Amino acid sequence: MSLRLPLCLSVMGACLLAGAVAAQETIVAVSVGGVQRTAYVHAPAKIDRAREYPLLIGYHGGAGSAQGYIEQSQLFAKGERAGFIVVCPEGTALGPMAKHRVWNSGSEYAASSHNADDVAFTAELIDKVSALYPVDPKRIYATGFSNGGQMAYRVALELSERIAAIAPMSGGRLSQGRRPSRAVPVLHIHGTVDSVYPLSGGLGPYSIGRTPHVPIDQVILEWCRFNGAPLTPQILAHDGWQTQLHDGAAPVTLLLVHGMGHQIAGGGDDRLPQQRLVAQPDAVAMALAFFGAHPLP
Repeated sequence: MSLRLPLCLSVMGACLLAGAVAAQETIVAVSVGGVQRTAYVHAPAKIDRAREYPLLIGYHGGAGSAQGYIEQSQLFAKGERAGFIVVCPEGTALGPMAKHRVWNSGSEYAASSHNADDVAFTAELIDKVSALYPVDPKRIYATGFSNGGQMAYRVALELSERIAAIAPMSGGRLSQGRRPSRAVPVLHIHGTVDSVYPLSGGLGPYSIGRTPHVPIDQVILEWCRFNGAPLTPQILAHDGWQTQLHDGAAPVTLLLVHGMGHQIAGGGDDRLPQQRLVAQPDAVAMALAFFGAHPLP
């Protein structure tokens, strides 16, 4: 998919006067710590300013890019059908290859991201997009793939007063000593044979870096404790996948896709594009439905 987007950076005000808001897709920029950061924004073609819209932030995977993630996940198209404004920011470039980017989702990525303050970047983006469009402050959500999924967990911890719910995919992290200020509903989606971020943690044959990953069951249990959800899940079997539901006012749900590797369920594989599964849920559609059920209280 080729994205031809108008570049509205320091001249954003002029773009607005020229009617850029009527366009479905644009690029916005914010300055964080003296560094200009950018993001792709997609809004429904016809914005009704008499109502407020949910906002979804989608983080690309490590060594990926926003445009690649938009194409792989179809987040813009699926988000518009569900009535969401969607923003996909760009991480920090890994060296001179600007198309390969990373998120500072925790201490293991601090050096490779040049200590980027991606939490502040996210907060600034929320403010920026909310100034352009009628965003519902009670319906701001985050999702992401791999390192982007880890970033979704980080903003749930550090921006829990603004992030209503998250849906990380194929990537997790522990809190590293932090606690969210409120319970944040979680829907985590992971493949059982992920060779980049193994479900049981550690390093897989295609892992990026040499820092062992945290087992996903530890991530889920930590968020159950944060949210006051039961530690023992209800298990629901489906054709090709399983749901482990820790129910409550702020539920924590682990959706396991049998035989799936490092990919977005229902989309393409990040490393093995030839891999396709017959019975596979649409992870993005499920995340959007999950978000719809969980605004801020």
